[in-house]
Amino acid sequence: MSARDDFEQLREQQQQQQFELELELKRNHSLSMHSHPKLYEYYTHMTAFLSLAIFIATLLTILNICIYLTTLTRLRRHLNKPLRTPSIILISLYPIISLAALLTILLPYAWFMCHTLMHAMFMIGGPAFRTLLFRYVDSEQNFIKLTSSEPVALNTPPCCCCCGGCLPLVVPTKAKLCISRYMVWQMPFWQGSIMLVMNILYYRDRELYSQVMLFFIPFIVVSIVLGVWSLQITVRMISKLHGDYQLRKKMFCLQLVVLLCKLQYLILYEQLNNFKLGGEYPINHTIHKQTIINILILVEMVLVSMMTQSAYRTPIQVQIDELNVHSS
Repeated sequence: MSARDDFEQLREQQQQQQFELELELKRNHSLSMHSHPKLYEYYTHMTAFLSLAIFIATLLTILNICIYLTTLTRLRRHLNKPLRTPSIILISLYPIISLAALLTILLPYAWFMCHTLMHAMFMIGGPAFRTLLFRYVDSEQNFIKLTSSEPVALNTPPCCCCCGGCLPLVVPTKAKLCISRYMVWQMPFWQGSIMLVMNILYYRDRELYSQVMLFFIPFIVVSIVLGVWSLQITVRMISKLHGDYQLRKKMFCLQLVVLLCKLQYLILYEQLNNFKLGGEYPINHTIHKQTIINILILVEMVLVSMMTQSAYRTPIQVQIDELNVHSS
């Protein structure tokens, strides 16, 4: 009886050891599939796919910079100084995003910092766009004079669907425009602080990052919604005075930053896990996944840069200069 008990105990120990061994193998396989290689490992095991991706990414980045320089030259030639700075900031977002996407392909381990840089472009672009909108009408105080206390509707995206019926008309005042300003300017401070903490956690303690990451998402979403809502209301207000300035198109170009570089990025990052991409470490599934996503972003940024060039085309700015000459 004792020998039989010893045999059963020995078999249970062997099964437990086999289970732990299989678990460790699965864990190591998961790490090899999803971990980022070191820089020398990445370039030592470079494949034809990655070489072609780097070549295409470089060409797309150069193309984006060329479009940017063309737009920049036109704006510098036809814009007066108050409009020049925010306009240049806004058209500069897209080549910077392209450079961040290219850097992600060249330095895979730095992907989270590059993704944060893409996110930061929207945080910077929001306040710059609001500044540009009110410079089209000289200032906030001048806008109040021009509109003669005409009420403004608040049921604009993204809040028109959930609470559009309960939002009243509001007469613009200095205090209410101040609230609108804070709704936009909170984005770089609020989201910037969160993204800084997330970067520190990601590169210092990956396990802690994965545990607390979901708690940060609602704060980022609320911050983005408030900023976009305020910008949409401002676009609607200024469009009544300058409907020919393509303000909605400029706003759409700005929104594409957060839609393509944040929302699309996160969706594709999860959805591509359903497909087997790449091989074993170091050129693994994660490397192929990030390369595909960033090539897509580079193509999209070229198209968005062309759309931005159209939105900020020269005739609109010439009109503004002529108005300034006549008023002086």
